[in-house]
Amino acid sequence: MSPRLPSQRPRQGRAEWWTATPPALRGAALLLVGIGAMILVIGLMGDSIGVWESSPFLTNLLSSLTGFCFAVPVAIIVLHRVSTYQMDHQQWRTLSGLASDLSHRMSALAMGLRVNSTLSDHEAASDAFWAAHSETVVAIKDWLDALNVSDQRLTSGLEQVITQGDRCIRAWNACWKSPLDVGGSLVEIRMRWNTLIGDVEPRLREIGRPLFPTPELHLQMEEALEWVGAGSPSGLFDSSVSPLTWIDEARSVLARIREKRSSPFSSSGPLVEGIRQLEQALSSSAEEHDRYEYLAEVTSRLRSVVDAAVTDPQRLSS
Repeated sequence: MSPRLPSQRPRQGRAEWWTATPPALRGAALLLVGIGAMILVIGLMGDSIGVWESSPFLTNLLSSLTGFCFAVPVAIIVLHRVSTYQMDHQQWRTLSGLASDLSHRMSALAMGLRVNSTLSDHEAASDAFWAAHSETVVAIKDWLDALNVSDQRLTSGLEQVITQGDRCIRAWNACWKSPLDVGGSLVEIRMRWNTLIGDVEPRLREIGRPLFPTPELHLQMEEALEWVGAGSPSGLFDSSVSPLTWIDEARSVLARIREKRSSPFSSSGPLVEGIRQLEQALSSSAEEHDRYEYLAEVTSRLRSVVDAAVTDPQRLSS
């Protein structure tokens, strides 16, 4: 048996209609019912002794007043319930529209980190990056393995490292946008997520129509933002968390390697230090690539969940 969807408030019985009515209205209703009960008792007592036989106008007046005292409390409760439903429905339409706009923009920003707008072109660029990345890692390993073995192998291997390193950087630039553009987009995604989860979702929960009935997607989104360095609720980008500067580091290291490639080879010299720094930068590039892909995946899933909630017939008719 599937669980009840939390997108709707459960059907309210008569008792719940009463408890949902504001205390002031409940007090007024009880007062009127009390007055009506008193008039009813007086009227019945008067009937038993024939008081009203000579006073038809007063009889009709008291009868009408009795009906009024019992009818108005019912009307109060029903009208309050109808007005509450109308306000909730209007609020749902407004907030769900805002949630849809926010989620679509977040997904577009995450996808916009890619240089290529079409998935096939992006996948081709991504494959090219991984190929260049793998060959650069192999070239670095071969060069480090050749230390203290053959200067000729080290010389040719160093040129291979430089060539493959440059190729890896070009492949990355064909796959992802510049660190400056990426940083700006991540801050914007963070701010929109703050609005969605800190303002829109709590107000939807108040009317019994949350977008995220389980915390799973919420946690995944927070994880993705934290992973790319946008985990701060303030929206400030933390460059110490995400290696967004690996490209600058790799370029700088390759420039130093070019300057020092005529230096004597040694296991502790500047060339080895530079090669190991390049190796670390490549490790950062692989991690960064996975982070951006994960962010795009989660924001796309977020957009789908919000769209499904907004267009759910049960929510629209509830």
